[in-house]
Amino acid sequence: MASGDWMKNPEWLANAGHFLAGASVLLVASLFTRSAAWLGGVEASLFSLVIIKEYVVDLRYESGEDVRSSTVDALGYLAGNLVAIGLVWLAWR
Repeated sequence: MASGDWMKNPEWLANAGHFLAGASVLLVASLFTRSAAWLGGVEASLFSLVIIKEYVVDLRYESGEDVRSSTVDALGYLAGNLVAIGLVWLAWR
């Protein structure tokens, strides 16, 4: 893949967007609290919303969506969120 080609591929851009969204939710939430319990509630809410968005809304209303693409999208959120958890943990140490 030549330099800049990843920006021409909508799947790569979608993966980057899902990763950044997953990371942003937790990083922004952590700015308002140092409570692990409160952030756990944010995590549970994000998980629920991602499942509903990817497996109910997208599969029902988006053309060309299948279970594989919804799973890849959900894993993008999860990967971004895991990176954010690591960053928050390091900041709170």
